[in-house]
Amino acid sequence: MEIIKFQSDDVLKNLYNEKYSKTEIDSTYDEFWLKYVSEKKYPTLKLLTVKMCTMFGTTYVCESAFSKMNCIKNKFRSRLTNEHLEMMMKIATTNHNPDLKQLVESKICHFSH
Repeated sequence: MEIIKFQSDDVLKNLYNEKYSKTEIDSTYDEFWLKYVSEKKYPTLKLLTVKMCTMFGTTYVCESAFSKMNCIKNKFRSRLTNEHLEMMMKIATTNHNPDLKQLVESKICHFSH
């Protein structure tokens, strides 16, 4: 019944057409369901959609991490310990971009002669 009710909801159709008809579907689909579709009005559909949208994102993250691990732990690094592998995986999977200019400027160089 929720599907029939959802398909006949002209307010949501118009809203989607106004806001998202000219944009790429992949980037707006999640946003539309999270912002505009009421959980009170369509509880089962909303729950199912959220589960479907998040399922593939977690698979991608997992596959990406395994790929990075395979690059780190290859035949040339066969003596890599689990502790070092863990540290390297943290570096490989982080989104942090350090401010190298600021780090270099904060260090004092000591020249021997």
